[in-house]
Amino acid sequence: MLSKKLTSITARLFFASALLLPVFLGVTGFFLDRAFQTSLITAEKARLQRNIYLLYSAADLPTRPLKKNEKPRLIMPKELRDKDFERINSGLYAYLFNDKKELVWQSNSTSLQTPPTYDQISPKLNADESAEIIFEFENENYFIAYSDIFWEVAKNREVPFRFVAVHDSEDFIAEKNAYRNQLWQWLGAVGILLLIAQTAILRWGLSPLKKLAVALNAMQSGDTRDIEGDHPDELQDIVDNLNQVLAREQALRQRYRNSLSDLAHSLKTPLAVMQAKLSQASADEELQQLAAEQVSRMNQVVTYQLQRAVSSQQQGSHQRSDLEPIVRRLLSALQKVYASKGVQADCELAAHSIFAGDEQDLMEVIGNITENAFKYGKSRVHVRSETRDKQLLINISDDGPGVPAEQQTRILERGHRLDTSLPGQGIGLSVAADIIHSYGGKLHVGRSSLGGAEFQLVLPLAS
Repeated sequence: MLSKKLTSITARLFFASALLLPVFLGVTGFFLDRAFQTSLITAEKARLQRNIYLLYSAADLPTRPLKKNEKPRLIMPKELRDKDFERINSGLYAYLFNDKKELVWQSNSTSLQTPPTYDQISPKLNADESAEIIFEFENENYFIAYSDIFWEVAKNREVPFRFVAVHDSEDFIAEKNAYRNQLWQWLGAVGILLLIAQTAILRWGLSPLKKLAVALNAMQSGDTRDIEGDHPDELQDIVDNLNQVLAREQALRQRYRNSLSDLAHSLKTPLAVMQAKLSQASADEELQQLAAEQVSRMNQVVTYQLQRAVSSQQQGSHQRSDLEPIVRRLLSALQKVYASKGVQADCELAAHSIFAGDEQDLMEVIGNITENAFKYGKSRVHVRSETRDKQLLINISDDGPGVPAEQQTRILERGHRLDTSLPGQGIGLSVAADIIHSYGGKLHVGRSSLGGAEFQLVLPLAS
């Protein structure tokens, strides 16, 4: 079913797009997702860096001088300007460590949080790095940024303090997932719209081919002599070349038709004279009857060929021709022609063996094939017919040498003969094949049960 559908250009292009488009959109979605994630991380870095600056600006030294052995410290305000540092469990937290790695201050948002230790934070990040999901604490991931400041607490005395800002990844993950959902939904919708648009474009783009098919059909049915209509530039050269080929073919057919007409017309007069003389002769009555019968048959053939020569097409399938009288008449005539061989000819014809076509065509086909059977058969010729599914099946068998399998197709070609020792031109079977094909029938060559050749004809059955 798939291979049948893919014989259509539209189906092939649509199928290729349906395979390629998801790959293209998938790669596009992947890079857009990475770009958005990078932008989120960059924004997170900038925010945490601002928070570090906020902590710098809020810190201050005590106004009084340090006492002896008093640890240096920084004073942080009770409330910071960023309200997220004040709201409990806001997700944004701040810590301050002294030079002894001791936590000396934390924002109000950490009231219900277990603060991380200095060693939990410091080994994971260099001082010039910030805002990466590298800090995992209590089974959650956090963005973290910190900065070491050497604060001058007394003259010629500087003490390092570490300012740390931590932000949980909940908002980051939620925003990233929301973006991904929207991204793939929109890419999916765009993919469907692109396929629909491509289908419409393909239909529009390939419509000239349908127009060309209609023009060809009109020419084939006889409504026009050539392919008419305006066609796109890509097809116009093809149309012009086809019209030239058709014109040459029509001229050639006309020349053949005229030649056949001339030949048939030139033979008609001598045959009429012979027929007239035979009717007057007093020769052997059986010979006279046989000669008159064959001259009449020749006259019918000439008339038939003359009609075909001046006619542009077959008569049509509305005619009806009974098979039985034609077969019996041909067998009777051929037995007389090949009387010296003593050929036994019999027929087994099904009831209602009526051919849907011209009687002369049927006689031409059966005559050529049965004559071959008498010529190459040894002693037996058998003709059998049956009807099946609106078809007339005719089998003509003989007990001759038969036709080799590799030659069963070639003998239907014009001029090809297996046995050149016997008289003939090798065109009888090709003529029969041409007539059968003109009615949409078939001609098969095989081996018969008699040991020789068997020709099976499939012809339309009259209703």
